[in-house]
Amino acid sequence: MVARIRPNGASEDKERKEAAFSASYALLGKIKRIPGTGDDGVINASSLKEWVTEVCSLCVKYGRARIGDQKIGQILAGAPAGDDGIWPCKPARDVLEEIGSPDIAIGVSVAVYNSRGVHARGEGGDQEREIAEKFRNWSRQLAFEYPYVANLVAQIANSYEHDAMREDSDAAVRRRLRY
Repeated sequence: MVARIRPNGASEDKERKEAAFSASYALLGKIKRIPGTGDDGVINASSLKEWVTEVCSLCVKYGRARIGDQKIGQILAGAPAGDDGIWPCKPARDVLEEIGSPDIAIGVSVAVYNSRGVHARGEGGDQEREIAEKFRNWSRQLAFEYPYVANLVAQIANSYEHDAMREDSDAAVRRRLRY
């Protein structure tokens, strides 16, 4: 098919690609359950991998690899902990480890950070240190079998540790200003 040029210089083909991208982006944003999850709540690892591979391929094809990978990461961040109590579950770990995309890692990190939502604050960074320790422990447990995922989880822990230090600093400043 030959793209027809409109008077303003935009082609129908470009408009069609943009519409497809917008629809795909919206669809990825509405996914509430990990692809490959059965009615029993169990995630089929091969189905999840197939889905991620297909979506990555389509995003590359349409020039949307970075944002597509980040959206995939946001979806994978919703994976539950595994039967071993370690987050994320084994099917998500396997996919993350195999693909190893930095943009998927960004998406996971952003979604994990945002999943905390609105929360009550105590003084200082104790809440953040507690969360960081949870992620740090998971990272240690994953390190041997899933080094890429362990590094991703450690980066999330580092982010919370950084937030804890900032909260401690802010609390110290507030205390000084009161006196």
